[in-house]
Amino acid sequence: MKNKIIKVAFVLLSMIVLNACNKFSATESDVYEETHKDLSGIWKLEKVTRNGIDITGLMDFSKFSLELKENGNYVIENYLPFVVKNNGRWQVDDPLYPFHLIFEEEGGSSEEVNVEIEYMIVNGKRSLSIDLSPGCFSNVYTYVFNRTDQQ
Repeated sequence: MKNKIIKVAFVLLSMIVLNACNKFSATESDVYEETHKDLSGIWKLEKVTRNGIDITGLMDFSKFSLELKENGNYVIENYLPFVVKNNGRWQVDDPLYPFHLIFEEEGGSSEEVNVEIEYMIVNGKRSLSIDLSPGCFSNVYTYVFNRTDQQ
């Protein structure tokens, strides 16, 4: 008799547990959509390294800026060696997950310049990192920009 009571209790408990479990169902409020990454703005150099060595203090990089306008144009102020020399047009390879920034100079080469970027958040602010080799390909420079017009 005791075994029958244990079996019945086990069956009842199993039914309660199985009925208590609900299947997960995502509602519209649970669905997350990735937003477009807005790279437009005025970017100033924060840090410059050459072959992994920080050279920020060796030269005044503070006057150089890159303005990526919302209309797709870019403007370079106080030129330093960079991937392009003249102002022109810019775009990203993917607005949701940008891994490349593409420049096309006005009046220069009609060829696009495609550079790999890192678009990250550092200390609560957007940061943009670009690796480039202007001139000598054995020297790799990393320009780390901070957006100055960001709230």
